[in-house]
Amino acid sequence: MEALKIIIQTMETMVDAHRRLHDLAIGKQTILVDGNIQELQSHVYREGMCVEEIQKLEQIRKQYVQKYMEHKGIHADSFTLEELIEVQADEGSRIVLTKIAKQLLAIIQEISLLNESNQKLIQASLSYIHYSIGMFAKKEPAIGYGPNARNRYSNILDAKI
Repeated sequence: MEALKIIIQTMETMVDAHRRLHDLAIGKQTILVDGNIQELQSHVYREGMCVEEIQKLEQIRKQYVQKYMEHKGIHADSFTLEELIEVQADEGSRIVLTKIAKQLLAIIQEISLLNESNQKLIQASLSYIHYSIGMFAKKEPAIGYGPNARNRYSNILDAKI
């Protein structure tokens, strides 16, 4: 059936899009380590475009899976890839879909690990920036009254303007 061919083509394109997203995540690590903010902005934009493409492909996949399953006489609001594989009578289609599913799962897991690593790099950078600001900001005695006024200090960056 034509819908199954479109589903397979769409999923293969999804694998390619996820690979590009994976490559971008690897590149982001280098950018974060180097601290190149302009390149990071450009990189995040490219990641966003890749994610948009994946979302569009997912909508196409859902639409054609729905049509395919309804043609098979199975009705539901949505279907998983496993459900699609289970209804395959043709062993060749089943093998192709299983292979694509495994590829997608592996790439998504790698992207997830890279994103966790990148998040830790960002947190470390933010902690360093916060520490640096604390080192350079002179602490001024707090202005106030009462018994604890002389023990309190405020940071110049905490002052309201």
